[in-house]
Amino acid sequence: MPDSLGSTARSIRLPQSKPPSRRRARAVDTARVCAEVFAPIVAQGVIVRRPGMLKLAGRYDVARRGNALMTRLRAEYGPEPLEVNVFGRRVVLPLTAADAREVLERSPNPFTPANKEKTAALAHFEPQASLITRGPRRAARRRFSEDVLETPQAAHHLSGVFLDVIRQDIRALLANANGNTNGSTNTNTTLDWDTFHGRFLRSVRRIVLGEGAADDTALTGQLDALRADANWAFAHRRRGGVHDRFTSRLNAHLARAEPGSLAACAANTARADGVDPAGQVPHWLFAYDAAAIAAYNALTLLAAHPAYADRARNEQARRDPADPQGIAAAQELRACVLESLRLWPTTLVILRDATHGDRLAPGGAAVAVISSFFHRDAQTLEFADRFAPEAWSNGLAEPARGIVPFSAGPAACPGRNLVLFTVSAVLDTVLRETTELRPAGHTALDPGRPLPHTWNHTEVRLTAGR
Repeated sequence: MPDSLGSTARSIRLPQSKPPSRRRARAVDTARVCAEVFAPIVAQGVIVRRPGMLKLAGRYDVARRGNALMTRLRAEYGPEPLEVNVFGRRVVLPLTAADAREVLERSPNPFTPANKEKTAALAHFEPQASLITRGPRRAARRRFSEDVLETPQAAHHLSGVFLDVIRQDIRALLANANGNTNGSTNTNTTLDWDTFHGRFLRSVRRIVLGEGAADDTALTGQLDALRADANWAFAHRRRGGVHDRFTSRLNAHLARAEPGSLAACAANTARADGVDPAGQVPHWLFAYDAAAIAAYNALTLLAAHPAYADRARNEQARRDPADPQGIAAAQELRACVLESLRLWPTTLVILRDATHGDRLAPGGAAVAVISSFFHRDAQTLEFADRFAPEAWSNGLAEPARGIVPFSAGPAACPGRNLVLFTVSAVLDTVLRETTELRPAGHTALDPGRPLPHTWNHTEVRLTAGR
C-alpha cells in the first residue's frame, strides 16, 4: 500500500552519541543508483502508475536490476547506510533490514514522514493530509484517521455493511465480465485489469462515501488527474481549479454522511481544530487504489498456484459466508494478500527526512527505504522469489526482516486492517463464486521459476470457471 498517514505515537529516541555509521558512494555508483533504482521508480509513477512505463518496467524487470545493484553496493561498501548525492540532495539508502526498521520506528522525529519530495507530490491533491503535516496538527489529523478507520480493530464496526457492498459488486463483475446477464452459472468469465479496477473502485466509493457516490466516476477521474500531476511533484504546477472542483464534489458526498459509510463515521467523530475530513479522505481513496492492485495481484498468484486457492477454499468451508469476523480471521486469505504485497509492493519507496543529524543520516537528508530490495533480499530471505504465504504465519515475514508492506513503526498505515479486510473479502467472494481460477493468455506466471521483481498487472487476464 501507499506510505502511512503520520502518527500520534511517541517517537522512539535512541542515544545520539554514536558517530555517523554510513558511507558515501562514489560518483559512478551514485549515477548507477540514479539510473537503475530511482529513475525506474519515478518513471513508473510513484503516486499513480503510468501504464506505458509499467509495461516497459515489467518487460525488463527493472526492480530485479535495481535490487541486484543494491546487493552489490552492500557487498562493496559494507552494511552501513549509503549516502548518494542526487542533484545536490543528500539521500541515504539503508542497506540492512535493521537500519530500515530503525528509520521507520523513529518517526516522526528524527525521521519525519513529511519528506520534501513526498510533500511536493501529495500537495497536488491532499495538502492537508497528516502524512505531510508537521508540528502539532499532525498528531490531531492522524488521530482523526485512526478513529474513523478504527486502526486497532481487525474488523471495522461497519464491516458487515462493507462485506455486503463487496459481495454485490464482485458478483456483478463476474456475471457481467463477458456480457453475461442471463444468470447462467455454467460459463467461464474472463477478467481484465480495467474491468476489475473499475468495479473495485465502485465498492471503494460506496465504502468511503456511501451509495450516493457509487457511480460517481467523475470524482475518481478528478482525483486521478491530480495524482497524475503529483507524479511530477515539484516539476508540475498545482492546478487549483481542478483541486477546488474535486474538493467541492467530495464535500457534497461527505455532507450526506450516509449511514453505513466512513463518511458517516467521520461526521460523528470528534476532531480538533484544524482537522477537516475533506483533508484526510483523499488519502483513503488514494490508498484504496493501491489495494486494488494488491487484490488483482493476489488473484493472479492464486491462479498460478492453485494449491493455495484450494487451501483458501478449504478454510472458507469452515466459515459462515455472512460473518465479517470470519473474513477478518481468514488466515489463508490474509496471508495471500500480504504475500502479494511482499512480492510486488505498491509503495515502491518509503521516504523520510532527517530533522536533525543522526548516526544514520545527516540533518536535512532524505532517507529512501527501497521496498522491493528488502522484500526480495535473497541473502536474508530463503523464500525471496517464490510465492510463500506460509511465511506470514510462521514468523518469517516480519518488519525485523525488512518486510513492510504497510510501512512500520509509529507512522505505519492506519488503514492496514481495513484494507486487508477489504481485499480479503474480494478474494473470498471470487473464490466462493467460481470453481477455478486460471491464467488467460501470455501473461501467466511460471510458478516453477523465480517470480519477477517487477510485474505489470495491467496486462494480466484471468479466467474464472463458474
